[in-house]
Amino acid sequence: MGLLEELREKLGGGGQTGSTNTMQVVRDLVYELAGARNRDLAVDVLIHATGIAEFDELTLRDYAGKHGLSHEGFRKQVLAMQRRLNLPRRPMPHSDAN
Repeated sequence: MGLLEELREKLGGGGQTGSTNTMQVVRDLVYELAGARNRDLAVDVLIHATGIAEFDELTLRDYAGKHGLSHEGFRKQVLAMQRRLNLPRRPMPHSDAN
């Protein structure tokens, strides 16, 4: 099953009793992205905040440069999103990283 089909199934509830929590998570993500002034940046921040970036060839510095930010500025945005969405902190390069 593809990601879009899985998301549609979760949004539809599929008669599952645990779908309320899934709906809340999806709504939180949608509001987070919809409320962003720069949605491209918000998506890239979300990629790092959730750990999906592990499978990407771009580094934190690459993403920061793409949006005209320093790596530290981008990292701070990732940390802020993790707090807002109550996501676990993930290993990331710190300001003193090369």
